Amino acid sequence: MGKIGHVLLDETYYPGEDLYSDGAIEERILKLAQEYRECEYNKVIARERDWAVMYHLAHERGNILSWYPFAEGAKVLEVGSGCGAITSTIAEKAGSVTCIDLSKRRSTINALRNQERENIKICIGNFQDVEKGLEKDFDYATLIGVFEYGKGYIGGEKPYHAFLAAVMEHLKPGGKLLLAIENKFGLKYWAGCTEDHVGRMFEGIEGYPGAGGVRTFSKPELIRIMEECGYFSYRFYYPYPDYKLPTVIYSDRYLPRKGELAGNLCNFDRPRLVLMDEGRVFGQILEDGLFGMYANSFFVEIIKEPKEGMAGGAGNSKVFVEYAAKGDGKPVSGKERVLYAKFSNGRAPKCAIQTRIVAKGEEEPGSLQIYKAAEYKEGKGHIQHIAQAAERLRGLWEEKGIFQVNQCWMEGDRIYFEYLQGVTLEETLDSLLEQGELEQVMDKIQKAVDWILQGAPTREFQATQEFRQVFGELRLPEGLLAAEAADIDMIFSNLLLDGEGKCHVLDYEWTFFFPVPVGFIVYRALHYYLESASKRNVLGGYVKEYAKLHPKAEPAREDAFAQGAGSAKNNFQEFYGYFGISREMQQIYGAMERSFQKYKSGSYVSMGDLYRVMGKAALPLGEIMRDAGRRRVQVYLDAGQGFSEENSYFIDQGFQDRVRCKATFPKGTKGVWIDPAFSACILRDVRLQWKDGTPVPYRTNGIELEPNCFLFDNSDPKIIIEEVPQGRRQIEVSYKISILEEGTAAMLMDKLNAKGRVKERIRKLIKG
Repeated sequence: MGKIGHVLLDETYYPGEDLYSDGAIEERILKLAQEYRECEYNKVIARERDWAVMYHLAHERGNILSWYPFAEGAKVLEVGSGCGAITSTIAEKAGSVTCIDLSKRRSTINALRNQERENIKICIGNFQDVEKGLEKDFDYATLIGVFEYGKGYIGGEKPYHAFLAAVMEHLKPGGKLLLAIENKFGLKYWAGCTEDHVGRMFEGIEGYPGAGGVRTFSKPELIRIMEECGYFSYRFYYPYPDYKLPTVIYSDRYLPRKGELAGNLCNFDRPRLVLMDEGRVFGQILEDGLFGMYANSFFVEIIKEPKEGMAGGAGNSKVFVEYAAKGDGKPVSGKERVLYAKFSNGRAPKCAIQTRIVAKGEEEPGSLQIYKAAEYKEGKGHIQHIAQAAERLRGLWEEKGIFQVNQCWMEGDRIYFEYLQGVTLEETLDSLLEQGELEQVMDKIQKAVDWILQGAPTREFQATQEFRQVFGELRLPEGLLAAEAADIDMIFSNLLLDGEGKCHVLDYEWTFFFPVPVGFIVYRALHYYLESASKRNVLGGYVKEYAKLHPKAEPAREDAFAQGAGSAKNNFQEFYGYFGISREMQQIYGAMERSFQKYKSGSYVSMGDLYRVMGKAALPLGEIMRDAGRRRVQVYLDAGQGFSEENSYFIDQGFQDRVRCKATFPKGTKGVWIDPAFSACILRDVRLQWKDGTPVPYRTNGIELEPNCFLFDNSDPKIIIEEVPQGRRQIEVSYKISILEEGTAAMLMDKLNAKGRVKERIRKLIKG
């Protein structure tokens, strides 16, 4: 028995070598764990820009369990603890944690990062060996990203059944196994992501034809395994976007709202295709009640009940899946059942919070409660500020009678909110959008903008020091109107319509007690609706037609915003302009938003920022198909009657920058045209030779930039072989290609004509 800090390491069952490893990267992670503290890992991840480092060290990994209501003083068994990505989260909540892992190196990393904790013991070795000496009185056991490896480590005819039963054996009656795993039918795999473990597309969907010791399961498969093992009391939760780096936890009792799952691209590990709009597809899945089948990941709570306490068997499993009840139909005991959790911990500690919806007692709508709590002690002031914001806004809005503040109250360190029923403005707009009722969509957006502008007393804006700290040093035009107490988060998903003509503001976390331009609040509301889902792009083109039907009589709005939109820089330029936000103000408000996001995150690098610098390629199918078509090689043959489409054929080249192909032709061919692409392009290192290796004389319809390098400024580039010697039947063709848009090619050609030489930008393209 050894120790690192306070953490015990038991090597009784260690075989003497690590039988599982990710290779050299683990040595790197070990060195990082030796040199840095847990609170510094985010900066390390941002610097290293490596998926393996992120996967093992990101604190967001702990989100999968940080929401879970462990019993006080719980005794927890963590199977497959690895480098400790989850261990610290469990240890924070539990009385004691016993970890099991095959790897001594990974266990050392785990111990190093948790060395100040006194309630962790790590057993190094194979689970089958270690578990023989384990107690059988654990309150909880966890299998987070481990169950899928059961076949590789357990073996036998039914390895997953055996694995599940073996772990459950160490729980006391009423104990719970917490299992997290990918859904093999998760929508992301249909939409173009590779399977997480083997890196091949559609591997799980096709039943793992090429995989050996690893596999994931669909929801029915998991249910079948659990029930065949005799466990009928379980709950399913759905981490999104997956269990590795979840930002939200849903449940069967609280599913996503339609339109809530838009814009998810988070492939840090491998490139992916984008075969569909996942947000739209999830909308249809939710509409048809199939979310549990296609959620990307599962979190399953499996309860060990005495056999005599079970009722009904598999035929009643639906009751247990939906309500997680005991045999008597009553909820499993506990202070509260979490139905939903949202993590806002990709922020500075002073702003990091967690939002939960919980059920107390019977699961009737009236029993649901929603609350926010600080993730760290530094955030307690932020929670108290929300309560102060509610009181301040209520006083302002009651005078106007437009908005209702969602009621809130403090209980300890939590702030609770009234759980309201209704439909958000965002949902209403999306529903009308799907019906093609664009004019109604615009009418409701106009009404919402008017509400925001009229909803609070305003005065002429003057920048304060507090304003500059949050929104940056900016030069704003004179005469802007500002809200005296500004809830800048009045986005359409936060405005609830209750069916009685009232509009409730659900969330006012980001309320500032200093003047903020009202136009910025409008800008954020429009921005986060328009630019967070592709289905809303149609509004950018419709605004001109709407403006004809609803022209604005005044030359400028009362809040002194310029009306003109200027030339379109993006799809929504004129849309913002219609609502009084000029091109200049869009740029200013965009800068304010970036400063605000920086204020929220502080020195913390969020997952969104990390994705921008280290995320892998996400390749849209439409663009790929278009690019493939443009890269097609077409060979024309002249047998004495000239060149024609009828006497030609194609060679598909995929997406390689280096093209190598063979153009063959029959006896009697007089000349050959080779079209290297259906696009403007630059060809470099062009080589043509006969089958015996001798060079082929050729010319092109492009501009020669340097020897064997040509610029083609149109979509019909040609390599022309004017004469084919007798007996020749094949040309070996080789070149590097850069596809260009015609506008880019024309610009390059203009520069060549104007300067008479190749500019540096062109030279870089030539060199590739």
